[in-house]
Amino acid sequence: MEPSALGPSYARLWTAYVISSLGNGLLLAALPLLATSITRNPLAIAGLTAAAGLPWLLVGPLSGAIADRVDRRRAMAVAEFCRAAVVGLAALFVLGGGESLLFLYLVLIMIGIGETIYDPIGLVMVPSLVGPSQLDRANSLLYGSQTLVQRFVGPPLGGWLFALAVWAPLGIDALSFLVSALVVLTLPKTPSRPDPEWTIGGFSDDVMEGLRWVWRDRALRALMLGDGALHFTGAAATSVLVLVAQDRFELGALGFGLTLGALAGGHILGSALAPAIVKRFQRAKVCVASVAAAGGGFLLVAVSDVALLGGLGLAVVGFAGCQLDIVSVTYRQAAVPDRIRGRVMAGVLFVCHGSVPLGAIFGGLVATVVDVRYTYVAAALVAAAVAPYLRRALKDTELDPGSAGLASGGSHG
Repeated sequence: MEPSALGPSYARLWTAYVISSLGNGLLLAALPLLATSITRNPLAIAGLTAAAGLPWLLVGPLSGAIADRVDRRRAMAVAEFCRAAVVGLAALFVLGGGESLLFLYLVLIMIGIGETIYDPIGLVMVPSLVGPSQLDRANSLLYGSQTLVQRFVGPPLGGWLFALAVWAPLGIDALSFLVSALVVLTLPKTPSRPDPEWTIGGFSDDVMEGLRWVWRDRALRALMLGDGALHFTGAAATSVLVLVAQDRFELGALGFGLTLGALAGGHILGSALAPAIVKRFQRAKVCVASVAAAGGGFLLVAVSDVALLGGLGLAVVGFAGCQLDIVSVTYRQAAVPDRIRGRVMAGVLFVCHGSVPLGAIFGGLVATVVDVRYTYVAAALVAAAVAPYLRRALKDTELDPGSAGLASGGSHG
């Protein structure tokens, strides 16, 4: 489906996401390659993934409170302008011959802070741009296109640009943030909450209200924990993937980018098929099957010494994870009132993305203490443990956005 078929405002949001995601995709390959030119320590390299996810633990829930108080369009634009400045300075640092892992960590943390504003607010805005019956298609298109450019187009291009000039991926990423901000400013203005209490106590109350809503809704809680588990295992796997690609698969910079692209390829295919899958199968069963299949994908990477089979395992992980993502985000958008949707979205992403640095550190530790292969075995075991939990928690739960139950506020209890 073309983005314009879902309306001009949605098409502009989609365009902004694609442009921003393309720049981020360049860094997915470029920064690990830059890090391996400084050190070969698995834990230090895994620290890149940890740094990228750390802002979700530090400031993630606050972004939801901001999203429910201000003009969401303006907040997204400010986040993009700030990220453009940070990455632009990083490009100048590298161009000048600078080499520092600590500097790379700091850059990723600053980019991540902007992400805690940009990503949840964008998802919160989707229900105001399309109808309830269009949510599955809108989310699938947004996730699929974002993944296509960020993890399929961006990494190979980032590896190629890195080979030409180390600073080039950073410079183009800065430009992508700038253009994305300008596109975001063309979106419809959203009203600010009247007389917001701009105090520490006021923000604290907002944050806690969002977290309580998530925890009291049985389906939200289960989907959040399932998503968090896949983010944790995915971070563990990708944090040391550059070592797998170079040492086990004997791939260069471009090959590493293509290996990341296999994960994206599965996600893109999953995005394309997700609307049809959730129409044909019960959504709760789709979630359980997704986690189980992801575990199988991790296990295939663990046992393979051939790049093609390892890529197939990553593609399975991407395909399966996308199904859970679409069901989860559509449920959040349909079941949660707009006045609190920003806080709920940020609360869920706080857990999901906050598990990324923990997963990265876990993956690096397993690879350092035992072997890189066992990082993927551990990821498979975590997925195998979560699937039965989801089966019990989501049994007889209605997750369809068109159901009467969601219209009345979800399945609290």
